[in-house]
Amino acid sequence: MASAAHTCGICDLRHVTKPSEAWCSECDEGFCSGCVEHHSLAKATRHHKTIPIAEYQTLPQNVLQIPQSCTKHDEKLILYCKDHELPCCGKCAMEGHKGCNEVVNLDDIVKNSKTSTSFQEIEETLAEVVDNIKEVQKIYRGNITTLSENRKQIEKQIQDIRFKIDTHLNEIQKKLVDGIQKVEETERKKVRQLVKRLEEKENNLTKYQKTVANIKHHASDLQTFMSIRQMELEISREEEFTQSCLEGDKVNTRVITCSMAESIDTFTKSVQRFGEIVVEIKPTKAALRRSKKKQAQIVLPKIQTKPLENVTALLQQTIQTTSGNVRGCCILPDARMVFTCYNTGRLIIIKADGSKDFEIQLTRPVDVVNSTTENRVIVSSCNQNRNFGINIIDIKDRKIRKFIRVKSQCYGLVEKDGNLIICTRSDLKILNLQTESIKAITNENVSAFSYVDTNGINIYYTSLLKNSISCCKFEGVVKWTIKDVNILASPHGVFVNDNGLVFVLSFNSVVIISPCGKQSKQIITEGLSNAQALHYNKSREMLLVANSKETAFLFKVDLK
Repeated sequence: MASAAHTCGICDLRHVTKPSEAWCSECDEGFCSGCVEHHSLAKATRHHKTIPIAEYQTLPQNVLQIPQSCTKHDEKLILYCKDHELPCCGKCAMEGHKGCNEVVNLDDIVKNSKTSTSFQEIEETLAEVVDNIKEVQKIYRGNITTLSENRKQIEKQIQDIRFKIDTHLNEIQKKLVDGIQKVEETERKKVRQLVKRLEEKENNLTKYQKTVANIKHHASDLQTFMSIRQMELEISREEEFTQSCLEGDKVNTRVITCSMAESIDTFTKSVQRFGEIVVEIKPTKAALRRSKKKQAQIVLPKIQTKPLENVTALLQQTIQTTSGNVRGCCILPDARMVFTCYNTGRLIIIKADGSKDFEIQLTRPVDVVNSTTENRVIVSSCNQNRNFGINIIDIKDRKIRKFIRVKSQCYGLVEKDGNLIICTRSDLKILNLQTESIKAITNENVSAFSYVDTNGINIYYTSLLKNSISCCKFEGVVKWTIKDVNILASPHGVFVNDNGLVFVLSFNSVVIISPCGKQSKQIITEGLSNAQALHYNKSREMLLVANSKETAFLFKVDLK
């Protein structure tokens, strides 16, 4: 496509070679000066916008290689398949996308690409990251100067003391000065390396800014749309590097100090060293830019937790579920209890007194959670015929209100702020319940029958096959993982309370884990038999645990 831009497409069909002077993205063709005039006057193309060929060729190679027409059928791309996330022509839609749920008009998808939130976020993130790197560079360059000043101050301190001592100290004085200079050079080298690396990152991001500007001004809507995802991933990595340089909003700077021996007055007799060189790492406040959205995610109150040894669970009720292979459970606001029966395909609702209320037939239901919408629950499904997805169920009318199809089998899930966090077979995803758009969070330590919960700050999820529980940020960065089989074996359900205490169902026991992931304690060990479902009601501090068959137990949790 890039080579085709050099010659006029119309003249080439007439076996005449003329250099192209303008490019039409809608025709996906270059035109010489004569042909571009006809192109601008023809009825079919008079509304097409052309750009100088020199400007078109400033676009990145990967953008130029995005086809404007179907490479298989040589027809115009007019449709977009949301299931496969691919543009297609009419023939492609008939041949390969008949079974897809959403095939929509391509123009409706790409027409606002350059003004879309995703594209604006790329521009804003690039500017933000570049500014932050410059701020960090400024601090580190200042650190180089202060390191020299530290050295000079210490040397002056040494010279002041030299007047009080005799020639006997010359040798150890030299050792200390040499040591200071060596440490200074070592630390300066470290800081220079950081500055150099940051300069490289700045150059890369500056190139990205130029690329974005070129795309914004010269690329077609389709090229812009198809470039967004790749740029988001690349820029995200650059942003993560900048944040890795920081601890909170602070940049660690090196400071050289020297502590003098206390018995300096008797130095010639008893002291065999002049002093000790110490490098202190002091956090320095960095005036970094951060979008309001990210600030809302980061500026959160500290959670005060209570000792695990004080936590107990007292059995309140035994419930007969009359079901097999229970995989999920939850407690409704009116104290009724809901259970999913994986093998028999049933959603069973039981009253607070233990009597059965009603049931709904579903296909391979796994987990169930309360919806923020009144009288609704959300159930995950991993049907064997690839009809995977999420059921929105009205428990008042006892009907399935909506089914959202997902490409992978769905297991554990939790709703938060209009989004649904879902465990699939291979990764953790987040589903917007309004737009039904899905994006991946992480694939680290995720497996079939993983379960998940969140406190709005972190996400906690189990891995049945890897015998682990992990805590990650909403951006997917894993903060900690426990893989100790003495603590966790075949973990299923997981819930976290407002204090950050994590409840995990682990091989016929319930384990409570501290927010930092470093402490744990078994609080329930008796009565469980192949237990596979767990739910924690935060408002009443009640813990519901269900065996695979027949019985479930309701415990009162005492946090003391």
